[in-house]
Amino acid sequence: MTGPASFPEVPPNPPAPAPVSGPVPAPARVLVVDDEQDVRDLLTETFRLAGFDVTAVGTGVAALNTAYAETPDLVVLDVRLPDFDGADVARILRDAGREVPVVLLPKPFSLENVVTRVREMLAA
Repeated sequence: MTGPASFPEVPPNPPAPAPVSGPVPAPARVLVVDDEQDVRDLLTETFRLAGFDVTAVGTGVAALNTAYAETPDLVVLDVRLPDFDGADVARILRDAGREVPVVLLPKPFSLENVVTRVREMLAA
């Protein structure tokens, strides 16, 4: 049988963490566009948990209006929307001079793959 375990003594006042110098970067703004409310909610929550600032809409017209008003850092677009094809929305944004990266969302999709792709595109 051995004696009581010995643990290193904890200092009474541990040093405070060093302050972060410079401004803290704002989270990337992602615009999620999907006409299915459940999918939109799932993507919104997933991106928020991953640290993104998310706006979500359900139509191509709403996507265009939001992209012009809020200037997202990236757009995640459903391929099929009730009023526009996702590729058409991307083309209209590009033609209007909005050089925002776009991820076209196939169905079915993997949340992990979508988040990874968004991070890769924002890092480029």
